[in-house]
Amino acid sequence: MATKVKTPTVVELEGFLLKQNSKKTKLLKKCNKSWKKRYFKLTSKQLLYSKSKGSKMLGSLNLLEYQCFQKEEITDRFVLRLYKPKHKSIFLEFDSTEQMKKWNKKIQKAISDCAREISIQKDQIQRLKEMHFVKSGWLLKKGYKGIFKSNWKRRFFVLKRNDQTLYYLKSEKYRGKATGSIDLKNIMSITETTFKDEPYGLKLALYSSKRVYQIAANSQSELESWKMTLQQFSPNIYI
Repeated sequence: MATKVKTPTVVELEGFLLKQNSKKTKLLKKCNKSWKKRYFKLTSKQLLYSKSKGSKMLGSLNLLEYQCFQKEEITDRFVLRLYKPKHKSIFLEFDSTEQMKKWNKKIQKAISDCAREISIQKDQIQRLKEMHFVKSGWLLKKGYKGIFKSNWKRRFFVLKRNDQTLYYLKSEKYRGKATGSIDLKNIMSITETTFKDEPYGLKLALYSSKRVYQIAANSQSELESWKMTLQQFSPNIYI
C-alpha cells in the first residue's frame, strides 16, 4: 500500500517580534509586562508563535478570521494590529518601518488568499448541490387522508436528482432525515387551486390515489416553477 506523502507547510516569513494582547484599540506602554517577545512564523493560512525558534508552539491565528491594520497614529513605533470581532486585538511591533511593511504585505496577501479560497470552495459546494438537487425551497404544506385533515405547516422541500421523491423537512439543513416524503410516481394530477385558510393566496394541489397533498408557494412565479418541475418528474401524471 502506497504511503501518502505529507506536503510540508511553506513559511512565508519568520522572526522575533513583540506581541501584545489587548481588549482596547490603544496600545499599552512599551514597558508594560504584557509585551512579550515571541518567534513568529507566517504561513499561507496561519500566524504561529512560540517562545523561541524550534520550541513548542504557544498559539496560532487563523488569518481568515482577522483583519490587519497599520497603527499610523504612532510615530515612534512600528506596529500592526490584528483584529477579530468580539476578541482581543493582537498588536505586533517591528524594528523598522521596512520590516513592518514587509510583514503587513504578506499578512494582507494571506488574508486575501484565504478569503478567495473559501469563496471558491463555497461556489464548488453550491455547484455540487445544484447537481445533486433538482429543486429546493420553503413551501406551506398540508394533507389529508379520508376525513382527517392537517393544518398548514411550513416545510423545506427537496427534490433530488434521479429520485422521483419529493422530501420535506423542518430544517433547511438537509442531513438525509426527512420529516416525510411524497412519491411522485403515485401522483396522478397537479392543478392550481385556492384554499380559504391559506394566507398567501397562491396554491398548488397535488393529488394521488391514496392521499391528497396541498402545497402553497409565496409567489405566482415560484408556484409555476414548482408545478412545472413536479410535472416533469411525475411519470404517471395526466396533464
